Amino acid sequence: MPTDNVSGADNQQETCVAFYYFTGFCCGEGSFSLLKLNNRKSKNGGVYYTPDFTVSNAEIILLKELNNVITGGLGIISKIKGGYNLSFRGKEKVKKVISFLRKYPPMVGDLFQSRLLLLERAIYLLEAEKGYRRSEVLRHKLESIRSQLSKIKKTAIPISEFPLNKFDRESQGYFLSGVFDADGSVGFKSNGSRKQPFFAIAMKDQKIVELFKNYFKLGNIHMRPKEKMIHFEVGAQSEVRNILQKFFNKYPPKLRKMRQRVDNTLRILNDYTQGSKCKSLGMR
Repeated sequence: MPTDNVSGADNQQETCVAFYYFTGFCCGEGSFSLLKLNNRKSKNGGVYYTPDFTVSNAEIILLKELNNVITGGLGIISKIKGGYNLSFRGKEKVKKVISFLRKYPPMVGDLFQSRLLLLERAIYLLEAEKGYRRSEVLRHKLESIRSQLSKIKKTAIPISEFPLNKFDRESQGYFLSGVFDADGSVGFKSNGSRKQPFFAIAMKDQKIVELFKNYFKLGNIHMRPKEKMIHFEVGAQSEVRNILQKFFNKYPPKLRKMRQRVDNTLRILNDYTQGSKCKSLGMR
């Protein structure tokens, strides 16, 4: 199957590396689907298949920016409970998304890349067979793709392992910043009578989580089997402060709430380092 696969490493001079942030954010908040919908024009209860890529978040400003960057504003934003959906439905819109993700591909992510590949296959099949009626063979293949997408969601098992592509550290930084905005957390948690700072990421795509540890060269990873989640966390005060000062100074969060959390955590850590008692946090 032909694709427009463009290596981020080979075409770095033609890209804006800051756009890797949006790829990372899509890895955390995006979902791929092959929808099976009722055909209102059919008199016999017919159905049709259409690809869909949806990104969900509470901050509409970021979704609008993402919409403009990856497709030139072709997506539709709709309100949902607690936030918004940015949906790209239909072959042409999803092809625009895929084109962006091939130009700015994720460094790693077997689950995300499995879903991306399956949706590419679906589009290829839909475009390969012309005519109003879908053959039984095509229907079976499309249902197989729907089944595989559902299985990945339930089991967190990819259809294949994908090689680690080599990217420069700056591209990785923007990518990880996007992932962190989507699935990360930072702040303080209770540790006995004290409050311990933390920087953490939790998601199902194991290799993306491992990339955080490899990038920072610190922290710990553990599994959360019931949730099928992989959790990376940094807890030492000096290490958390170093990440917040250096990493986010160069690759700042775009989510307003995350910027606030980073700023508040760093302010308290700096106060503590300078000798403040931080009584409200139980730090001494």
